[in-house]
Amino acid sequence: MYASVASFGAFTKGVVAASRRSGAISLTDAMKRFVNADVQKAVQLTKFDSAGVLAPIQQSGEVIEFLRPEAALLKLGVRTQAFKGELHMGTQTEASVFKWLGEGGTVPKSAPKYGKIVLKAHKGMVLTDISNDLLHTPGVGDAGVGEDLRATVADGLDDAGFNGDGTGGTPKGLFVQFDSAHTFANTGTTPAAYLADIDKAVELPLTAHVRMGATAWVLHPTRATALMQLKDSGLFIFRQEMLDNGTIRGFPFVMTTRVPVTRITFCADWRQFIYGIDEELLLSEHDTRAEYDETTIHALVKADFKLRQPKAFSSITY
Repeated sequence: MYASVASFGAFTKGVVAASRRSGAISLTDAMKRFVNADVQKAVQLTKFDSAGVLAPIQQSGEVIEFLRPEAALLKLGVRTQAFKGELHMGTQTEASVFKWLGEGGTVPKSAPKYGKIVLKAHKGMVLTDISNDLLHTPGVGDAGVGEDLRATVADGLDDAGFNGDGTGGTPKGLFVQFDSAHTFANTGTTPAAYLADIDKAVELPLTAHVRMGATAWVLHPTRATALMQLKDSGLFIFRQEMLDNGTIRGFPFVMTTRVPVTRITFCADWRQFIYGIDEELLLSEHDTRAEYDETTIHALVKADFKLRQPKAFSSITY
């Protein structure tokens, strides 16, 4: 259902039609409001001397969508985790220590340490008034309403997953959960400085003994352009690799405007980022705008984000 825009839109309209109604007759009457059939309207012949009254008005099945960022977190291969209300996950914060034993010597006991991370449901909502004419229109209603709600929710989750600061009901995102030793200021914008900083960003997770998995960079399109334009002795440093292979220093990258232009972020394994979903998407309708011939649609999602291993991530700030 979620893979098809039309199916999702039809589902949305079905929820709108069937919500808060019981009985076969009332349900049938409600569904008639949103049938996918041709809508016939009487023509008001107010100007009899104009041939324009004979031309039918057509509605295109295509909607020009509002420009919005494309969801990026799921592209990076984060670990999705379903939960209800609150979920506690154990984590090891310090490992056992191996030592060689000399003749007659003793080995001190090592003390592995443990902690936990907690997912808590944070509510996010879309509340929108939609014209009943749009809901009645075949094709446009399905694709327009369905895609807009789905894309809006996905974009909101992306924004919070990267930038959420934990205030006002917002969950904490990636950039406030970093290991403080793994985020550092750039040493400059010369080719040598860029190369040294990129190398350091890769080295930090690896020297922390993080296993390689879903490895990738994430950066703002403007920062990606700066990398592609970087030259040394007249030769592009990253351009060909980025355009031909879609990689930076051999690792794939994802561009999104939901990360600051002031950061280049690397992760040895994006599966260490937990994308927790309590409620994927709840829809309901409210006829509070009947006098405007509109229906209020309420879309609710509950989610939280946590880093299983903060040392898997590194970030260069500019």
